[in-house]
Amino acid sequence: MTAKHTRKATELDPRGVGIHLSEGVRNAFADLAAAVHFSEHFNGVWLETLKDLAAGKSLSVDDFVGSFPMIAEQTFNHIHATGDERAAKAWREIGSELLERGFSLTKDRAREKSS
Repeated sequence: MTAKHTRKATELDPRGVGIHLSEGVRNAFADLAAAVHFSEHFNGVWLETLKDLAAGKSLSVDDFVGSFPMIAEQTFNHIHATGDERAAKAWREIGSELLERGFSLTKDRAREKSS
């Protein structure tokens, strides 16, 4: 006979969970920010977000997940308009570093909800 164990799941508010990027990921974001710095095809608001990511600014999971698709869109707009190989390499490096060295999450700011 197998015993069935159930545990109450805890839902975390993504606005209350911090994400801390590894040094490799931060460096890759810095490389991308440098590549698109003077681009007319990359929105200045998202450039500032790139700089924040590169600097290791404390962000919530919600902030990171919400900004990542917009940064991707801006990056691809820039690459397609300019053919910038440096930006393309930096984008590939971001993906690689996220998979290899990644990030850590902290729930010290979490607002937990039981489900």
